[in-house]
Formats: sequence, structure tokens, C-alpha cells
Amino acid sequence: MRPLGPMTRPIQVRAADKGDADAIGHAHATAWVAAYDHIFEWAFLLAGATGRRRGWSQTIERLLQPPNVLLVGEADGRVVAFAHARPAEHGRAEVRGFYCHPYGWGSGIAALLMAKTTGVLADEFNEVFLWTLRDAARARRFYEKVGYRPTGNERAEPLTDWTTGATVERPAVEYARPLASP
Repeated sequence: MRPLGPMTRPIQVRAADKGDADAIGHAHATAWVAAYDHIFEWAFLLAGATGRRRGWSQTIERLLQPPNVLLVGEADGRVVAFAHARPAEHGRAEVRGFYCHPYGWGSGIAALLMAKTTGVLADEFNEVFLWTLRDAARARRFYEKVGYRPTGNERAEPLTDWTTGATVERPAVEYARPLASP
């Protein structure tokens, strides 16, 4: 699927609802394959994508409950991105999931989604952080572009195939940014 490029219809961000599960799953799975094809073995990558595509219908109700924040980005009338965040410790929030279907890459929808996510979090938190795979260069460039900075913290990130439960670890790095109330 080609990137959106210049928008003919407005992009928007809104709170997710239960009916978004399949679209979020599709965006998550497709982004997972596109972003991580050089990081994981192909069999694990495809199994992980399948699990994400199917798993959102069983996960979304839990993620819609406070104190979680679950937002979606829409382009051309369909969900192409999502952000999931939740409280952490010491006045901090964590972005637990942030994926954009390759169709939306370069359209501005991911930046708008991140801005809306951090805006919601700024009402209650001083800082937001996230972990991303060390070798996910595109994601790292995006996070830096929208104001995140590496903290210097690293860890082995366990990633799971949601269907079989198989887990592999890859090096991850932490990014953070301050939040300012409007």
C-alpha cells in the first residue's frame, strides 16, 4: 500500500471505541511487519502480526478503561494509527503502544496522534516516556522529531507472538519528553 502523501481529506484523531478493534489490529499488524522486518525472523514476525490482527478484539475493552488512554488516527475515513498510554510512577506516563499503518507514513497523522496523546497526558503528568527497539531506526527518528530524547536507559525488550505466546527479546532504548499543561 502506498503512503497517503498530500491529504485530500482531513486527518483526525479521536478516542478509540470498541468498534475500532479490527481496524487497530490491521494497522498494528501491518506496521509491525513493515517496521520490524529487519529485526525479527520472518516466521516470528508473521506470527506476531497475525496475533496482533486477531488479538485486538479481545484486548480493546480493557484498554478503553481508565486510567488507560487509547486514541486512534483516521485518514481517508479509516483508522490507520493508534496510541495507547497509561500512568507509570512518579508523575510519569508511558506510551505503551504507538503504531501507524505504512499507508499513513509521511502524511502527518502520526505526529498529530502523538501531539493529541501528549496533550491528554499533560493534564495529569509531568513527563511521558516510551521504549522502542534499538534497531527500529524509523521509529527512533520519528520520536526525536516529535520531541522525545533518549534517556540512556536500555533493556532487553520481550516481544510476544500473541497467538502462541512465544517470546523473543531484542535490545530497546528508552525515550522521554517533558509535558507542559496548556
